[in-house]
Amino acid sequence: MKIEENALIENSLGVESRCKVLAKVESVSDLSTLEVLLNANSKYYILGEGTNIVPPSYFDGVVIKAEFNHIDIANNILSVGASYNWTELVKFCIQNKINGFENLIDIPGSVGASPVQNIGAYGTEVSSLIDSIDCFCLNTFSKKNLTNLDCDFTYRKSVLKNSQYLIYNVNFISNLEERISYQYASVQKYIDQNSIDPSSLTIEGISNIISNVRSEVLPNPAIINNAGSFFKNPIISKNIINFNNFSEDELIIWNYSDDLIKVGAARLIELIKNNVEPSNNVSIHEHHSLVLVTNGNATQDEVLDYANEIIDLVFETFNIPLEIEPSVII
Repeated sequence: MKIEENALIENSLGVESRCKVLAKVESVSDLSTLEVLLNANSKYYILGEGTNIVPPSYFDGVVIKAEFNHIDIANNILSVGASYNWTELVKFCIQNKINGFENLIDIPGSVGASPVQNIGAYGTEVSSLIDSIDCFCLNTFSKKNLTNLDCDFTYRKSVLKNSQYLIYNVNFISNLEERISYQYASVQKYIDQNSIDPSSLTIEGISNIISNVRSEVLPNPAIINNAGSFFKNPIISKNIINFNNFSEDELIIWNYSDDLIKVGAARLIELIKNNVEPSNNVSIHEHHSLVLVTNGNATQDEVLDYANEIIDLVFETFNIPLEIEPSVII
């Protein structure tokens, strides 16, 4: 295990952030040594690639990173180390004709972070691909295997979020039947505009389409500081919505269950963004209202103040609560 003091916390928002101790766990044998480290420093945070966090200027505790980069297939299970890059995994699956991953291409971050918030895009969620997760409990200091059901996956949530589990390996199902999913509105629009026959699509073809669609609206965090979608699409009862300011037709609404709907948060923000007080260092991305970007000089407080103003305006206008999607480190 590698230990570094006063280390930088890498993050795609470009917030300058350091931690008291950075611990990089490189092998299963390193896991047992975490008990000594955490007994001396009880405050900790488990970090992936830092693409979905809002860090503080200083974290007075231990930041733990699992540095496991293996990939193996046996008995229809694809076992992947937590630090393996997510998009590299998607490309590996496409090359090896492993179905189900293709709609999730180009989501920033690591494999280990993918189940924490049950990443999803273009009609697919990672929970549909996971068999089980190997992790290390930082309360009992013991290894544990969590089944898919144990993880209690829901929309952008799981029991792994803000938990005591350090993920070091994710076991995916590698023999799912091919099912090309292209029903998402922006994907269908691209198919129609480019006169593509949906029946001819392969998993490689749909991944290329999604990569193109995604690049048109979502900024690359390696170029523009951002943490991806900053707000979750709210799941609510339709009867709570205030339509006094905007009509139902002006919102984007999907059926979610018999009693609930999902509302497009990007559209809500698009309708009120001109009323948001400008910030020196934070703004709404010009091509996607769900994405907040920084100029590299923002602090955690500035990012959260700007986000909370958006939350307040959306609630005042529509009576719809918005929830921040990235993890806020405190």
